[in-house]
Amino acid sequence: MNVYRPDERRLVLRLLAYWDDLRGERDYPRADDIDAAQVGDDWAQCFLLRLADGQAGASQLLHVGDGFLAELPDGVPATLKEVPESALLHHAAGFIDLTLEKLVPVSLGGDAMLDAGRTLFRSVLLPLSNDGTTIDHLLGAANGRLLGADTVTEVDEGAQA
Repeated sequence: MNVYRPDERRLVLRLLAYWDDLRGERDYPRADDIDAAQVGDDWAQCFLLRLADGQAGASQLLHVGDGFLAELPDGVPATLKEVPESALLHHAAGFIDLTLEKLVPVSLGGDAMLDAGRTLFRSVLLPLSNDGTTIDHLLGAANGRLLGADTVTEVDEGAQA
């Protein structure tokens, strides 16, 4: 199967359903519960962060999907603070503090000026916990389309924002 829950159009809702199924009766799934093969083609629009104590920008990028790579000309950076502000990944991960404050998945959208132009995007951050209590990782995803464009751009990897 290409994507988890293919009947759902929106990437953020497919990933939220995956996260919810993974956690079962727990508050949060573990980072090592994430299975790229089960996420399917959507994995290209996902990223996985290991959180740094008190410093969102120091969070380590463990996975960055292929859908984000075109906006990272120097390759995948080690930490979030090294991601250019003109990259979708920067905007998608920009609400870590809100996710940690609320202790639940947070999905936000908006428009941002990216390398490709002004882009309308949707993103989600999903908390993960290896000890069942402390959020120590985040699974994120984002996609979008150029504003004024009639078709979805490669930033979107085929899903509609």
